[in-house]
Amino acid sequence: MTRLGRTYRWKLLGCVGRPFVALALAGMISSQAQKVPLDGLPAPSFTPRGGLFATNALLQLSARSPDALIRYTLDGSDPDESSPLYAGPVALAKSTLVRAKAFGTGAQAALASPIAAETYTLLDADALEFSSNLPLVIINSFGTNIGREPKVLTGLQIIDAGPARARLNAAPAFSGPSLFNVRGHASLRYPKNSFTVKLLDGEGDAASVSLLGMAPESDWVLYAPYPDKTLMRDVLAYEISRQMGHWAPNTRFVEVFLNQGGGKLSRRDYAGVFVLVEKLKRDKNRVNIARLKPEDNAEPRITGGYIFKKDHSNSRNTVGGGGDLGGFPAFASSTSTRNGFPTPPGGFPGDPKGFLPAYRSGSRSSSSSSSSSSSRSVRTVRGSVTNHIGRAPRPELFSPLRDPDDVDDGEEVSRLEESWKSSRTNQFYFVEPEPDEITAVQKVWLKNHVNEVEAALYGPDFKDPARGYAAFLDADSFIDYHLTVEATKNPDGFRFSVFFTKDRGGKIKMDPIWDWNLSLGNCNGKQAWIPQNWLWPQLDDKEYSWFRRLFEDADFGQRYVDRWTQLRTNILANATLLARIDELAAQLQEAQARNFEKWPILGRAVNPNYFVGASYAEEVAWMKKYFATRLDWIEQQFPPVPQLKPAAGVGSVTFSDAGGPVYYTLDGTDPRASGGGVAAGARLAQGPVTPGLGFRLFARVKLEDNRWSGPFRVPTRL
Repeated sequence: MTRLGRTYRWKLLGCVGRPFVALALAGMISSQAQKVPLDGLPAPSFTPRGGLFATNALLQLSARSPDALIRYTLDGSDPDESSPLYAGPVALAKSTLVRAKAFGTGAQAALASPIAAETYTLLDADALEFSSNLPLVIINSFGTNIGREPKVLTGLQIIDAGPARARLNAAPAFSGPSLFNVRGHASLRYPKNSFTVKLLDGEGDAASVSLLGMAPESDWVLYAPYPDKTLMRDVLAYEISRQMGHWAPNTRFVEVFLNQGGGKLSRRDYAGVFVLVEKLKRDKNRVNIARLKPEDNAEPRITGGYIFKKDHSNSRNTVGGGGDLGGFPAFASSTSTRNGFPTPPGGFPGDPKGFLPAYRSGSRSSSSSSSSSSSRSVRTVRGSVTNHIGRAPRPELFSPLRDPDDVDDGEEVSRLEESWKSSRTNQFYFVEPEPDEITAVQKVWLKNHVNEVEAALYGPDFKDPARGYAAFLDADSFIDYHLTVEATKNPDGFRFSVFFTKDRGGKIKMDPIWDWNLSLGNCNGKQAWIPQNWLWPQLDDKEYSWFRRLFEDADFGQRYVDRWTQLRTNILANATLLARIDELAAQLQEAQARNFEKWPILGRAVNPNYFVGASYAEEVAWMKKYFATRLDWIEQQFPPVPQLKPAAGVGSVTFSDAGGPVYYTLDGTDPRASGGGVAAGARLAQGPVTPGLGFRLFARVKLEDNRWSGPFRVPTRL
């Protein structure tokens, strides 16, 4: 038995007594892998193989060893020498998990085979004609209700017809055992549940399988969109992040049937539109960082790879296990009309006019409202900003660093410790290796490293490339994460389900993104329903980790503006995004009608909805308008990029009025110097420009408050 197999069996010990769950304890053999032990018999064969059947199935079992006897069960128990002896075809009149085992006779009497198993789903008459343009997922738990704990052994079947229509009576592209449990945090309040899925092989171990064309893995999420009535916000955000060059989960829309009552599968078991999602996990096809083994307790191997996160303080420490509804139920409305943010712009490179007035008092707004955009407002909570911009950190905030060699697994750093507080009071959670797998020495190393990061970031030399934050943090990943949160105005984006990765020998990256269902106006708190105004000024430094200090570096801020300028030409262009939303809506058009027949919530507010559309089309249209308005507003917060127009004279051009002076070079160097000044070789545009041959024009607009536009480049002759 492999270590992984032992791990999952031990995790299921609490399930004994629930027969179908207990199958995993016995080493079940699936239809994918019927293993032959070196000192045993081959597993029995099934005819027909498992699948979905329009009529009662007549099952035949055969042993590849001619003298072997086959014993089987239909109730999920472990077949043994007291189980029914196979003597002829077995009639199956309901959905069943059949388990069979071969036993030797005569000279082979001491031998036995592994257990083989197949899932047979029988269809009720009302399900025979069901079809969809989306793949179909069928889950049978054979009479066991699936809850948050314990994990339940199920038969999972997936029908994928490619460009054709998927039909329930078609052969499944995948059929096998899996462990299911309900997942989520506040989303547990919804009647439509999301699930964590682990695929198993014949021995009950994790089995890496490709599902619906995605890379092989054993761990998946079956996500249930509920308050997001467009059904697509997570899918859209993950696509944007992947296009920006980061790993983000691949997804597939599916329609799900969930049979927890046993018997035949019918239309009553229809569960709606779900999204099959790659679970956030260290893997060469997912978060591709080094595997940190228990023996890796010294540098350089102890330096990676880690995944850690910020999340709800009471969330279970599973990858992406919390934060499905973010701040819910904190997003409760009230009669408060206070305007303002906890902090002013500080070093952020946006237009100061884009900020509501800051206020200083004994309380701050958890979700302040804009009277110009909406009369809706939300409650205020008592608190204060933990770190003010420009204030030097107090030395006593920093915990002393410990030598990992001075720690062993028996010390006070518990192996079951799930989280820790950094020197800046940020709460982080261990994700990979998991808390029960990471060693105490590795925990101390990661804690020390994060404290070193914060000491450099808040130290006097924080802008120094060798001694400051740049030596520890991958700035580009932080910029892309920030832009993704703000472009979609995800109220949870800086606070919950925020993941960080640290590869061996590498810098800390702020990725991948996870849990975006409250974005794009789908929340009545944190001003998330208002497409104007920045999200981040509403947050304190515990919620808005490290960014205020990062933006005190003017060069970091300029990289932010430059990246925004680049993304607006392609990935974050209005036309590109709105066209993609239309494509996703068209893909969902048929299935969404069935989903909202099952879950009749169109036209009804589901906390924390702000906008409530009467139809699916209204929900999509409102999100599109919100997204376009949001992007256009952000565009107005940065100096406009200079543009050229023809001028009198051969080969001459001039710059259009850009609202400020234009500085340029003709050798491709940046007219902006590090720190925000004008570069030594830059020229001020004061009339027509005649570049000449072989020039490389690089121009920016500079405003009086020392804010620069994104770059305008012409690499060849006009």
